[in-house]
Amino acid sequence: MLKQIVYRLVQAAVVLFLVTIVTFVLLSSAGGDALSDMRSDPQVSERALEQMRQTYGLDQPLTVRYFHWLGDVAHGNLGDSFYFHAPVSGLLWPRLLNTLILAALAMLMAAAVAVLLGGWAARRENSFAHKLSEVVILITAATPRIVLALVLLAVAAGTSLVAVGGAGQTGLTKPLRYALLPALVLAAPLIAIFLAQLRDGLSTALREDFVQVARSKGLPERVVVLRHALRSALNPLITIFGYSLGSAIGGSVIAETVLGWPGLGSLIVTAVRARDVPLVMGVVLVTSTAVMLGNLVADVLQQINDPRLRENSARGGVITSGPAS
Repeated sequence: MLKQIVYRLVQAAVVLFLVTIVTFVLLSSAGGDALSDMRSDPQVSERALEQMRQTYGLDQPLTVRYFHWLGDVAHGNLGDSFYFHAPVSGLLWPRLLNTLILAALAMLMAAAVAVLLGGWAARRENSFAHKLSEVVILITAATPRIVLALVLLAVAAGTSLVAVGGAGQTGLTKPLRYALLPALVLAAPLIAIFLAQLRDGLSTALREDFVQVARSKGLPERVVVLRHALRSALNPLITIFGYSLGSAIGGSVIAETVLGWPGLGSLIVTAVRARDVPLVMGVVLVTSTAVMLGNLVADVLQQINDPRLRENSARGGVITSGPAS
């Protein structure tokens, strides 16, 4: 397992390097820079703009600017934001905590619905529970996040039970009620994926021979489902769970912007509008790293859940599908 972790970390470092190159090139090819809007200010002369470009290094070639930024990152310095006039690292960490809180709540909501409704539906095919799960999957998969966010915003305006905004608070000091609606927006598509995967996987596992053997031993149905069938059905869900971290963080742009949650999503919208390259690069670097770590955690949890994967990894072979031992 350690060898695989090291391999995945090296792979993640290469991917991060390529992602930062592509992002830097796209930002530079968009035209203009963080000081372009100042041309319309009659109080700022062209000479002053050129001096500011030299100060911020904006007059240098693209490759020089990129490797200068990369060298600073290697020393733990993400640079200074042009728009906020503050260190990028100081802007990122409180916003990152907010987005991670939002993503964690969304994934917990989705997992809870998947386990409760999926387990109920898998044990009773063609029942009301199964039909209800189909409806939930259809609604959560088909509803655009922007539409759901606007509907929830209207709901919040008409009730005092939930709230939106609270931009003056960050991290754990923010009341949890501010996070419920944005988390629900992020959770909707995850509910569709988790519920469909767990319901179908558990339904298949319950028909396997090893489950029938467990039943023939007189084990209670609860034990058969939780200790045997559910464990077999969890492997694909664990993988999806890790990959869903990237989906939750990427989808936070809409949820945070519409519902006023101060996270990385709303921050990168401000940074892109201001063409604040250091801040955009900082957000991209942090979010990409979070996605890579989520994928790595999913791989580790999958091997912990299924001993066959550990044995196969040690042999360097390819595993085939089947029940967990």
